[in-house]
This record gives sequence, C-alpha cells and structure tokens, in this order.
Amino acid sequence: MKKVFITRDLKETDFFKTALEKVGFSVFGQSLIAFSKVDFTFVPECDWLFFYSKNGVKYFFESIDNQLVINKKIGTIGESTAAYLIANFGIKVDFIGTGEPLQTAKDFIQIAANKTVVFPHAKYSKQSIQQQLGKNIIAKDLIVYENKMLTGFDIIDADVLVFTSPMNVEAYFNKITLESNQKIISIGNTTAKALELLGFNDFFIAKIPSEKGLVEAILAL
Repeated sequence: MKKVFITRDLKETDFFKTALEKVGFSVFGQSLIAFSKVDFTFVPECDWLFFYSKNGVKYFFESIDNQLVINKKIGTIGESTAAYLIANFGIKVDFIGTGEPLQTAKDFIQIAANKTVVFPHAKYSKQSIQQQLGKNIIAKDLIVYENKMLTGFDIIDADVLVFTSPMNVEAYFNKITLESNQKIISIGNTTAKALELLGFNDFFIAKIPSEKGLVEAILAL
C-alpha cells in the first residue's frame, strides 16, 4: 500500500483523505506550523478585505464582529477559503480567486484597481497577491495570527510527500532528508519556489491548487 504524507492536519471526512483511501492509498496529514492569534484593535478603512487562507478568516473573526465588515467587499484567494468563510460566518464573497497567486491577482485587479484593500494575514506571510498587484491598489496589511515552524515532530515514512506552503517545506527539510524513492508534490507555484530554493527540481505541481488538484496529481504519478 502506497503512503501519502501531506503537510496539513486532516479530518476523517476530508476529500483528500477519503478520495485517496478509496483507491488504496494510506494517508497521513500533519501541519508543520504552529498558529497563534495576534490581537488587533481595529480594521483600517478600506473598500475590500482579501483573505489568503482559512486561518486568516478564523483569526480575523475571533477579534472582529462580522457585522462590522458587512459593508465591505470580500475577496479570497480560492474556493476553499471562500467556502470556509461562507459556512462559518455567513458572509457573501464578492471575489474568489483560482488559488494561484499570479492569475488571482490578474483577475482581482480587474475589479479592484485603485481601491483600498486590507489583507488579514500571518506574521510571516509571503504576501503573494500584494506582490503581484503592486501599485495598482492601495494595500494595507493587518497581521491577525502568527505562524511558526515546528521543530519537534515525527514524520510517517511515506512514498509521496505533499507540501502545502513554503513554510511547511522549510520545516520538513530542516529536519528530514528526502529519500531516493520518495516523490514530491507542490500545491502551487509559491510552494514550488521554496522547493527550488532548497535545490529540488524533480517534483510535480498540482494543476489546480486545491485538494482535488492534489489528488489528481498523486493519481497521475
């Protein structure tokens, strides 16, 4: 039985886990990053709020009543973040990206040019969308949580390693050496760049940066 390890905490009902187990894979998941809330007192005046991740949504609304942002337009980097926001807070999402920073930025600028956009994000965020948008918007940062690499973790021996963020890449390879028989899959281009910086070039990138895209990449190996 082939084993898959993903740098994400998994629930038994997650599509990534159930879809792969259905076709005979053994699936294990663990985030290699510790998250903690960062307190903030107000949201800067803006036209848009743009969320990079479920964690950004979670920690933002732990400090802010969702009624306070009811008149703001909401954007998300991809479908899973949008679905999490809608399911947990009942807030309409006005823009949903593809999950890939470059294309998402190109699409977002069509409706947000010259607008003020607040980005709730992690302390050590790569700010991938802001970097692409440049001076086309008025960007305001709002740090709502801290992300730190774990150092004490046990890794399940796996045939396929799936990385979901640059920081997870760094955390894993700070401690573990790639075995010759292991395959690497990256969720997207930003994570792929982190792998390249460490000298890896023989890996696969999911065509769509989502659980479905990762499953398809694994099945295509």
